Amino acid sequence: MIPFALSVVALLGVAPLSAPDSVVVPMWADTVVEIEAIVFPPAAAVLPLQYQIAWGDGDTIDWTEPLLSMIDISRYHTYKTPGRYSFTVRARDSLGRTSAWSNPCSVWVMPEPIQRGVFPTEDPIVASPSLDLHGNIYVGDESGSFYSINSVTGQQRWVFRTKDAIYGAAAIAGARVYFGSLDSNVYCLDTLGRKHWSLHLGEEIYCTPAIGADGTIYIGTDKGTLTAVTPRGKRKWSYKTSDDIAGSPTVGPRGEVYITSDSVYSIDARGRRRWAFGAPEGEYFFASAVVDENGVVYAGNNDGHIYCLGPDGRQQWRAPVPDGDEVRPEVTIGPDGSLYFGTDGDYLCRMTPQGAPTVLYEGNDIVISTAAASDKGTVYVLPDDGTLVARTADGRLLWTREVAYSSKEVYYTSSPTIGPDGVVYVGSWDGGLYAFRGDGPPAKSSWPQYRHDAQHTGRQVMRRVK
Repeated sequence: MIPFALSVVALLGVAPLSAPDSVVVPMWADTVVEIEAIVFPPAAAVLPLQYQIAWGDGDTIDWTEPLLSMIDISRYHTYKTPGRYSFTVRARDSLGRTSAWSNPCSVWVMPEPIQRGVFPTEDPIVASPSLDLHGNIYVGDESGSFYSINSVTGQQRWVFRTKDAIYGAAAIAGARVYFGSLDSNVYCLDTLGRKHWSLHLGEEIYCTPAIGADGTIYIGTDKGTLTAVTPRGKRKWSYKTSDDIAGSPTVGPRGEVYITSDSVYSIDARGRRRWAFGAPEGEYFFASAVVDENGVVYAGNNDGHIYCLGPDGRQQWRAPVPDGDEVRPEVTIGPDGSLYFGTDGDYLCRMTPQGAPTVLYEGNDIVISTAAASDKGTVYVLPDDGTLVARTADGRLLWTREVAYSSKEVYYTSSPTIGPDGVVYVGSWDGGLYAFRGDGPPAKSSWPQYRHDAQHTGRQVMRRVK
């Protein structure tokens, strides 16, 4: 016998209820952390609406309570056994229509946890972790402690104390580690933790140093001074910009140095200005400049645009970002040449070589950290909601993990670093260095992650002519 509601639907000629195929489920999971599945309502459903969810492992949610609004819902589940599972969902509305099951979403439950480990620190970390060529990790915290951690064991190798907070990352060249502190000193340590020298610059240092091919260290201060320092710790020259320097210096393929402030400045290796570019509305360049192998420069501005400048400093194009939001992190470049950057409007944006900026992911807070791209095209980013997100090149969710819970008191946020083995490292303002399983090494692109590479040299390499 045909149910009354269904017979009414048939008599009225109402179309069948479409399957709820708009679903967000992570592609990776483990047996430790529950996953969140987000289901969006099917079109033309008549409220109230119910869902039935099959997780693929034999566990099923048998029709939710009737929902009285057309909003997305979240349900949570923990898989108990590694393997591949297909998540599906179907809907039922007040007309008695039951949709077909949605297209299956594949979930790979890994035999080992996605989070590989956490190293607790004394105070919050907003600096990006750096790796030397042996895989050792270096990062400073807000107390002024600078740590070296063994990436295999997760144990502390040594700690070095400065007199104030460390917000910038370390830049590493061979066996030398360089970093700045709010105590106004730039430090040089070796990889065993021994101090070789420090140089007092008289101004607070928030940025990450850059290292030239000849070993020269370039570092900016909050009062707008760019300083070049020899590998032995002697000041070579200084250049004064017209405003604070929030971003980090970048060394171009021919040894030129770029710094952002009220303008994008290009300085030669002797400290002389080559050119300066100011935004048409005179807004501030908070984001560090990024340069490719051909000397083309990319930088986000507080006016809500991404700028592309030629090697001569002339604007090649500028692109408006979604909602006209400020762009503060540096641009990273994926394996297909796409640009990735965050905004103060909570967006992680993507700009393909032929297209305009679009939203790849919307977080629950601003995106001030720099994204990192793997060779598979997956992008890792930490918005200020404290959730590290991995999104594939086609926009699918690979996984998410919460790394911070409390509110943040400083503007900076740790940028993820991808090691050569694909492990993703990020600091937490709750106090800790986290390591996660990624899907591959850094992208083979012009600028795949914060400060170009896992050593955070901030230096571009000239393209080799074959």
